Amino acid sequence: MKHISLVFFLVLSCIGLSAQKTMTPNVYSEWRKIQNATISDSGHTIIYTLEREIGDKQLGIYHQPTKGSFIIERVNTASVDASGTYVVYSHGLAYDSLRTLKRKKVAKDKLPVDSISIMNVKTKNITVIDRVSGFTLPSRWSDYLVYVRTFNKETADSIAKKSPCKDQTLIIRQLSTGREDTIKQVKDYILAEEAPVILYSRCQGDSIATYTIYRRDIKTGETTTISDAYHQLTGLTMDKKGNQVAFLSLDKKSHLTKKPYNLQYYRQGEYKASDISTSASKPIGWLVSSDYKPKFTENGQRLLGGFCPPSIEKDTTLLDDEIVNVEIWHHDMPKLYTQLESSFEEDKKRAYTYVFDTQLRSFHAIEDITTATYSINDRSQGKYALITSTLPYQKEMTWMGDSRKDIDLYDFATRTKINLLRGVTNNAQFSIAGQYVIWYNHLDSSWQYYNITLQKRGTLAAASMTRWYDELHDTPSSPDSYGVGGWATNDQFALIYDRYDIWKIDPRDPLTAIPLTAGRDQRKVYRIIDLDTERDDIDLSKALLLHVFDEKSKVEHYAWLDMTTGKVTPFLIGNHNVSRSVRKARIGETLTFRRQSPTEFPDIQLTTTAFDTIVRISRANPQQEQYAWGSNQLFIWRDTKGANVEGMLFFPPNFDKKKKYPLLVNFYERSSNSLNSHRAPEAHRSSINYTYYTNKGYVIFNPDIAYMTGQPGEDCMNAVETGVNALLKLGYIDSTRMGLQGHSWGGYQIAYMLTKTGRYRCAEAGAAVVNMVSAYGGIRWESGMSRMFQYEQSQSRLGKTLWQDPALFHKNSPIYQLDKVTTPLLLMHNDEDGAVPWEQGIEYYMALRRLGKPTWLLNYNGEPHWPVKWQNRLDFNIRMEQFFDHFLMDKPMPLWMKEGNTPLEKGVLNKY
Repeated sequence: MKHISLVFFLVLSCIGLSAQKTMTPNVYSEWRKIQNATISDSGHTIIYTLEREIGDKQLGIYHQPTKGSFIIERVNTASVDASGTYVVYSHGLAYDSLRTLKRKKVAKDKLPVDSISIMNVKTKNITVIDRVSGFTLPSRWSDYLVYVRTFNKETADSIAKKSPCKDQTLIIRQLSTGREDTIKQVKDYILAEEAPVILYSRCQGDSIATYTIYRRDIKTGETTTISDAYHQLTGLTMDKKGNQVAFLSLDKKSHLTKKPYNLQYYRQGEYKASDISTSASKPIGWLVSSDYKPKFTENGQRLLGGFCPPSIEKDTTLLDDEIVNVEIWHHDMPKLYTQLESSFEEDKKRAYTYVFDTQLRSFHAIEDITTATYSINDRSQGKYALITSTLPYQKEMTWMGDSRKDIDLYDFATRTKINLLRGVTNNAQFSIAGQYVIWYNHLDSSWQYYNITLQKRGTLAAASMTRWYDELHDTPSSPDSYGVGGWATNDQFALIYDRYDIWKIDPRDPLTAIPLTAGRDQRKVYRIIDLDTERDDIDLSKALLLHVFDEKSKVEHYAWLDMTTGKVTPFLIGNHNVSRSVRKARIGETLTFRRQSPTEFPDIQLTTTAFDTIVRISRANPQQEQYAWGSNQLFIWRDTKGANVEGMLFFPPNFDKKKKYPLLVNFYERSSNSLNSHRAPEAHRSSINYTYYTNKGYVIFNPDIAYMTGQPGEDCMNAVETGVNALLKLGYIDSTRMGLQGHSWGGYQIAYMLTKTGRYRCAEAGAAVVNMVSAYGGIRWESGMSRMFQYEQSQSRLGKTLWQDPALFHKNSPIYQLDKVTTPLLLMHNDEDGAVPWEQGIEYYMALRRLGKPTWLLNYNGEPHWPVKWQNRLDFNIRMEQFFDHFLMDKPMPLWMKEGNTPLEKGVLNKY
């Protein structure tokens, strides 16, 4: 190659040069993640949890008015009230104490019940309440806490002997005064979202338990009985204000699998709830589904309920030797038997939506057995629904991976359907005010619209020259769009994305599209961040916050878009990434975001919409300063076709380009956009951890791979080999100490490469397909789907069936050339893999074993596509590290690599 360019953009300098602590596997359990970050409605208080792989969770609290910051040890769950004055959290036994009791085989129902603490973040006062099984803080109103207390098992058993009702005491506590109201024998309860109303059911009876529902105004204490006593109650729901109630009731005990529930409805001011399910025109024999919790639409004008056919009841009198268990796979079934088996539990609970109009007291059946999904436009009084059906096309999912669909527009007023789309692969969506339905058309990569009032169809932005389709799409299927950013009030215009920019499109002028940003020339991607989650439309009186990603430098920043002037003002520019998720307080201008870089952990940053002062309010991993940290760089070279290819390089601490380093090449498809991500040490389920391995002295290379149809293995070879060649010319890589690592699709590509080159000293490949012929006809057991679509339409990128071009499948299958492999290989393939058949790992291992190639197979029993359990992830990372260290750093071969293990040793000896 005549032209090689190495660029450019060093984004990480060494951190703490004096820190020389080398990482060991213990580091994987040291690092904390920030979870469950919440900002109070007032913006005064932010809470979050700090969680490690093992050990107790910590609760972080920041109180903005006092600048108070707290870390609470040993916390299970936590909530902050809307005012930001109180934080309530639950806590139980310490992690180590709980483990000790489990080792002693203490029964679960005899373990100590949690307690809760109520902290006033202004005064720092804490009130502790024991034996609390659950609590709720209202989401939109403050000063009240609802919690449930339970007795210990001995006391509960004593009470149960006297009454069939489980003793569960509901307590409503006013936080500012400490005053409490107690309600005994409560079964279920819910709070209204926007009003101080609680709905609860109570158990009553001396010999037979019955349940009654009550509605209570929490501030006044006024309580209304809204139901009769029923054998069973479930599915309590209210509208946002607590003025309408719905629930499911059972008149008497039933032994049926699907019990004959009634759907009850109540409006405030009425005497009691009434059974409305009798007025529904459901099919004969159908029942109200107890698996479909009723729910009100946002505006409260409609109640959604579910109906289902009766279940097929088993004959319980039959003995095991009288039952025939046979599967009948019919050639013309819409779905494969395995798909039905995979969705068995979900299908048992499948219910079909009926809409109850709370104003007209009438039902609408908008789903039946042919329907896949529905959506209701909740604005403009929710006049319409979109109903999607896939039934006519489900069989082709076997080779398409997804099914086409029919989409109808349902008119609630006329109870009629309009045939909107037929046999399409796209979805459709309402505009915000419900005047239009729009969809992206895969066939011609255009945006289409339907004007509901005028019953008119058309193409949006018909005169625009931009490309709405995914420009980097490289599989043998139709590319998707970049999506819709939002709608202005009253459907004045839509904001639609192309690869880089935001376009303003008015359906009343469908020829025109106006760019609001100018990112294409600079290769900057602009996307809208929604700061007001309570509004569906775009407030034109306020500037829009934008997230900006620079494709050239891989950095991110924010910008304000003034919708009046069209001016775009960038800010917070630097060598970092910033989060797409920004949380703003419901009241005021306070917001939080996350910022990260290779050196900066994504802690929580507190600011305002002005972004004038930024305060880091969390410090999740101060121990990072104890460890030597490396650096990274964007790397660009030219492949054999003369195209520029991007990749990432990661260097050890105190990197010296005059030295020689071992190299690990890790890849999947395209990864370079994540250059500025922070990579905390973790025991990954399928990949090396870059920070961990650079700390040990490895250089890591991750090349981007672009594909053409029919040659995925060669395309990978082209990108990886030309990248490694360019890297070797820089002089700091030891060409005799290079290894490969990848999983799933990465594992396949490694398997292919090892049949073409012996330059790598070792490789780890996880869950690799090596035989595309046998894999093509297999099943993805997790979903029950055929694997055909993967090769014809998706990631394997062959674009043909096996019988159209069998040579193509053979050419891309490493299994036929494994005799050429010279590289020692570590495989990881688990026996419950639901994505790549476990048999592929067996084929790979057996062939290499027969050929006398040095090969080790790790199978974590019962695990899926990768190890999920902590102990298995840790073990995998330890063994992978030992494998690479042996071949690339001359460390002694561990005993497990010398001997393997036997069934007697499994679970007993790790042989590290």
